[in-house]
Amino acid sequence: MDTEHVLKNDIGHYLKLIVSGDNAAVSDGWLMLQNLQDRELGQLIDCEDTLRDILRSKIANVSEIPKIMVWMSGHITEKRFNINPISNDVALLLQNTDIDDMSHLTELLNTLAEHRAYLPRSANHTKLCEAIVTSLSSFQMPLEPKKISEFYDNTTKIQHFLKGLCSNIKNGERDILMFTCLQTLYNIISDTNRKQEPGPGLATILQLVEASVIPQAVDWILSQSHTDHQLIQALKVLCNWLPKWLEDRLSVWIMEFIRGLEKQQKYSTLLELTESSIDILVLMCSVLLVPVIRQNASNIIFYILKRQSSLSFVQNVVKRIPALIKDLMKEDSDSSKECIQNLVDIMKVYSKRFSICMPCGNTENYPYPVLPRMHVVKELCREPVWIDETKEFEPIVEPERPLSGKVGLSNLGNTCYMNSVLQALLMTRQFCQEVLNYRSLNESGKTPLLERLQNLFALLLYSKRICLAPTEILRASRPTYFLPGQQQDSSEFLCHLLDVLHEQEKSANSNCGGNDSTATLKSKIEKQEDDITLPMEPTKSSIKRWTTEEDLTEGLALQRKTQSLADFTRGEELGQRLSDSHSDSTDSGIQSVGGEETGTYTSLVHRVLGGECQITYQCAQCDTSSRNTDKFRDLQLCFPEEIQENQEVSVQDLINYYLTPEKLTGENKYRCDKCTKLCDAQRIITILQAPAHLILTLKHFRYDFDSRLRTKLRHKVVYNDTIQLPVSAISYTVAETYHLYAAVVHSGYSMDYGHYFTYACDSKQNWYKFNDSFVTQTTFEDFKSLKPPDTPYILFYEKSGAHGIYEDDKPELSTLNKRLQELVANDTTDYIEELRRRAIASQRNQLPTKPLRQHNNTDDDNPPPSSCRGAIDVPANRFLY
Repeated sequence: MDTEHVLKNDIGHYLKLIVSGDNAAVSDGWLMLQNLQDRELGQLIDCEDTLRDILRSKIANVSEIPKIMVWMSGHITEKRFNINPISNDVALLLQNTDIDDMSHLTELLNTLAEHRAYLPRSANHTKLCEAIVTSLSSFQMPLEPKKISEFYDNTTKIQHFLKGLCSNIKNGERDILMFTCLQTLYNIISDTNRKQEPGPGLATILQLVEASVIPQAVDWILSQSHTDHQLIQALKVLCNWLPKWLEDRLSVWIMEFIRGLEKQQKYSTLLELTESSIDILVLMCSVLLVPVIRQNASNIIFYILKRQSSLSFVQNVVKRIPALIKDLMKEDSDSSKECIQNLVDIMKVYSKRFSICMPCGNTENYPYPVLPRMHVVKELCREPVWIDETKEFEPIVEPERPLSGKVGLSNLGNTCYMNSVLQALLMTRQFCQEVLNYRSLNESGKTPLLERLQNLFALLLYSKRICLAPTEILRASRPTYFLPGQQQDSSEFLCHLLDVLHEQEKSANSNCGGNDSTATLKSKIEKQEDDITLPMEPTKSSIKRWTTEEDLTEGLALQRKTQSLADFTRGEELGQRLSDSHSDSTDSGIQSVGGEETGTYTSLVHRVLGGECQITYQCAQCDTSSRNTDKFRDLQLCFPEEIQENQEVSVQDLINYYLTPEKLTGENKYRCDKCTKLCDAQRIITILQAPAHLILTLKHFRYDFDSRLRTKLRHKVVYNDTIQLPVSAISYTVAETYHLYAAVVHSGYSMDYGHYFTYACDSKQNWYKFNDSFVTQTTFEDFKSLKPPDTPYILFYEKSGAHGIYEDDKPELSTLNKRLQELVANDTTDYIEELRRRAIASQRNQLPTKPLRQHNNTDDDNPPPSSCRGAIDVPANRFLY
């Protein structure tokens, strides 16, 4: 064997130690190579085959490859006509090796660029370009600021390498390399089967194309035989890169892509992109709120917004714009002011295009800092919009009732907790009709929340619309500690709503008109103004904006306890909220109705929902009993600790457990007045008077003191359609029978986020599902088949024979007071006029009117147009700084 062959074998052996061994092997390999070089390497002429073998082998230490190529460069000869350059082997290495650090890739490419033998000008390097683009797609944007800077530096180096490689060869081959890079990039971003979205570093490839050439490049891409799903996926990826990429070329590509689809009249593709593939609302905020990105990408956002013809999409957009404008006002820069002006103009366009109510200018309550530019609005209204060419639209000549016959409630920004409760109360026939027929005994008494509830119930029963915006009720009933736009607890809202109704009615009908409580209430009613700018109503209605009574709980009897221990989300509140040292086992779980009745008058809340119970504490040491009675309007049922989550339990079981005498021992001892100390005791809850309608709250959660969060339980519950409630008279106990007619369901794995919707039945036992603006007819079997994370949370039962005169689902409209009759008549007139205007606009502008109709939402799992399942988390783009 000749000397050169032996040297090559030795070198190959040492190199394999370096690329595949541990740290010790790497050091040994380099040491032996250095010794070999000092002694005999001068006899070696060409090591190309040895290097190729290494590049094709399994490589664990990819960071050593650039050093090896530098070491070998002196023993590689450049071939003038090389049909298989070493760059092909480098491409093979990139394909077969997972590189987790982009700096290793840039070091390798830098080595290739510095040694001409590896990149001969006469060779074809398309395989290398393809491998580089593919490898680049695997790198995701890091989170740490320092690594983000390194990420951008590395992508710039890769861009310079490819640009230098293209400029180092003939014109024809340069075009081939550019084509290869773009083709590979498009194949990656249009791959609908890819599990992980390609990293934004790929956008550096787009920088290789001059801006003037981009339209032709887009035309070439769109001319290929790509499916619409691939086009949507590609454009989705490009748009998702917008908040992460600082260079301007990306926005040019996206805009040309959109215009190219417009030229091909692929409007349905563009609509599908904005309505389902991209969360344009999140993108809108993340792009417009960051100055360094705003200058390049805002034109794309406004272009998409002004082209919309989908009413559902527009309704979602207009909910977010007021808060977005408020955030932009904090910046006070020229670009933020320009964005605000554009958003106000867009809002005005929507108000004309879809008859969406917009606040009038020149008033003190106008929520925006600028007025719309009417000449711009007029121009935008003339521009074409995206219309789904795959659907046929018919002009609407008369109003259509929803398929379910029921009217939904628009989600005003995570307000499903309110909508679900209001629909359940509407389906409580006695409550609904007593609200509609309510008249104060005292003509000077004010019950603003009751009046607003009257208006809403009247419209929900008689309106021709598909859905209504419950803005008034939100303003009048939202507790001050419910932050706007955030998910809240429906049970807590229900308690607060009924408390306010009870207290307002009691004060209005009080014979003592001069008492402090009434005076305080009247003062608060007169001075309360809501300082929160709510999202604008998606449909015009006769419901106007009234003064809110948000602070009515302060200083009044409404400050009584309306939650049990497990309801608190902040542990530090426990000691302040509980009246004594007892734990939650000493809490009866009974929601008080809000104080004692005045004289002989019984409030509406008491008549429909009120019951009476007796709580007895019996000391085990002296056998003394302490009794007190209290009125309640709902029972909060806990799950026994001994029941496992996989063990089935019924609502009737929970009621029986609730009424079972409880031992108070250990930390839950009872303070006996006679013994003057904490003693073991027994607590007994007895129902003295059964309510006409029984509300049960199933506490599907427990408070975790370590995490300070409410963890949702997943017990298997049988939701009995009929239950028995033991009621004790003086000398005997009778079981009252109740029938289930409504349930508020919580969907989600945590009580701190999720979505609420309601199941309820009418007098003919027809069941409906109220999912914000979507109302569909369903069955009781569908309700019973619910599985976690969809768990019934608040159950509404009616006592047998309690309906009395309220057998019909709604009274005749003519029996209501004239104010409500006029409200319904005006709403119907306004709605028909809206339909007429939209039909005319449809014929003139070719706008679809089909969104006016309720969708045939046979898939009840379709979520409403809201963000209820979790707050939209718009990051502060920390990776830019």
